[in-house]
Amino acid sequence: MIRRLLLLALALVLVAAGIVLYRMLNRPQPLMLTGIVTTHEVNVSPLIQGRISRLLVKEGDAVKADQLVAIIDPQELQADRSFYAQTEQGAAAQVEEQEAALNYQEVLTRDQIKQAEAAIAAAEAQAKEVVADLELNRVNYERAESLYKKQVYSAQALDQARTAYEASQAHAESLRKLVDTQKAALALAQSSENQITVRLKELQGGRRQLLAATAQKSKADVRLGYAEVRAPINGIVAVLAARQGEVFGVSQPILTLIDPEDLWVRADVEETYIDRIHLGDALTVRLPSGAEQKGTVFYRAVDGDYATQRDVSRSKRDIKTFEIRLRLDNSGRHLWPGLTAYVMLPRQDVQGAPPASR
Repeated sequence: MIRRLLLLALALVLVAAGIVLYRMLNRPQPLMLTGIVTTHEVNVSPLIQGRISRLLVKEGDAVKADQLVAIIDPQELQADRSFYAQTEQGAAAQVEEQEAALNYQEVLTRDQIKQAEAAIAAAEAQAKEVVADLELNRVNYERAESLYKKQVYSAQALDQARTAYEASQAHAESLRKLVDTQKAALALAQSSENQITVRLKELQGGRRQLLAATAQKSKADVRLGYAEVRAPINGIVAVLAARQGEVFGVSQPILTLIDPEDLWVRADVEETYIDRIHLGDALTVRLPSGAEQKGTVFYRAVDGDYATQRDVSRSKRDIKTFEIRLRLDNSGRHLWPGLTAYVMLPRQDVQGAPPASR
């Protein structure tokens, strides 16, 4: 009885093992996509043409953003900067002279106008006094003349009154002429304000020339800065196309950088399976060494492309594929552009569906 039970248990175990083995052998195998590790390449080029006087990196070097990697011979640019610096200094000195001349002209004209106005005021005040004296001498003369006719005044007294009156007339006339002269001096001083306008325009022109010279110097400074070629990003020097002493033109690449932190795996998926892949999916990526790690899908092409082979088993139609990209952790620096990578795409065969290609 015990023997029969043991045989029955052994039979059940064998049946269960057979079922497990059958399921394992008939389980759908993942689709292996052959991909490649790739990245963006950054070409570092000069902004000016010239001879490379110093090359500060070599292939494989790690560089930091804004690190100096090459120097273009700056002699011609330094000469240009020196010329424009001298031009700027000359323009600045001219502006200083024009400002000083304008200030002097303003002070001189202001003083001349004040002096002329003061002289006019003094002459007019004197003229008022003389007019009063003239009126008094006129009255005295007329009285003396009247009294002389009445034989009250002597001829001598009349002559004295006439002389005083005529002297007052002459003095009043001279003061009127003096006032006119001072007014003419004031008009001349006021006309000097036109010289201020002329000097102001000269100063404005000099300042514009100074601004132009400063702009030229700034431009020369910028171009001189272009002689220093710097790395735009953190990265690794993948290709060094230049040699020290060579002449390079504008936008001609001196070296190529790659960012080892910005690598991904690119693979093409047949249209039969592309609807199973979504952004954010985690897929297994196997490297040629056999090491595996998870990669995250961050890109799936919206337009299909045609593969380089023809699937003759499916009505002789061309195979259409879609590109996918997976981001992997490269902190260990085990991934490099151009490395082959195999993307494992899980699949479940559907009844009646065409067999998956490998």
